Amino acid sequence: MQDVVSQYPDSIRAITADVGKYEDRPIITFQVIEPLHLLVHNVAVLGPVGSLLDVSLEDWRSHIPSNVEGPLFLTQELLPKPVEGSRVIHSSSGAAHQGKKGIGLYCTAKGALFVLGKILKDELAKQGVWFGTVIPGQVDTPMQAEIRAIDPEMMPIVEQWREYKTTGSLSKPEFVAQFLGSLLLEVNGAQLGEREWNIHDSEWQHALQRLALIKVIIP
Repeated sequence: MQDVVSQYPDSIRAITADVGKYEDRPIITFQVIEPLHLLVHNVAVLGPVGSLLDVSLEDWRSHIPSNVEGPLFLTQELLPKPVEGSRVIHSSSGAAHQGKKGIGLYCTAKGALFVLGKILKDELAKQGVWFGTVIPGQVDTPMQAEIRAIDPEMMPIVEQWREYKTTGSLSKPEFVAQFLGSLLLEVNGAQLGEREWNIHDSEWQHALQRLALIKVIIP
């Protein structure tokens, strides 16, 4: 993030805060300049991993604030800074719709965020704010490294995630940024909440292939 900020010092300002902490969210809201046109909730934590039967109350309380409470309450606290036509995006996952052994807590939180988003879509629409959900897929980020380090006995499908890395199947963050940029700036607002926007949809895969080709031709 600091590298990006250094490249665009007049356009980007980094704010250090934990969206999962009640006392940190005002740090963000106080520094956001009105009007707020675009809001992307992309923060998530993976662990603790393991069986849901072994999840403690402390585990639950360390996980849910970042993955569920942050997007809801930060959105609340930022209102009314979004204006008519502003857009709010939740970053979702296939884990919201299918439980995976070993990351049951993460799947539970993503499922809750999905339902939360469906309700927020209608409530924000009354204020003229468009809402959408995006599934960015498997992205080459530190969370993927965290997944690959999980014991296969705790999460049997971890070998599939390791294969994503070795075969170069993980999406580059730059491509995902292009994907998000299209949703935020090009998709009609009324269409934004009609579906989950999945980066693996054929229309986006073709776009990513073109971007990859351009990058090869014009390094």
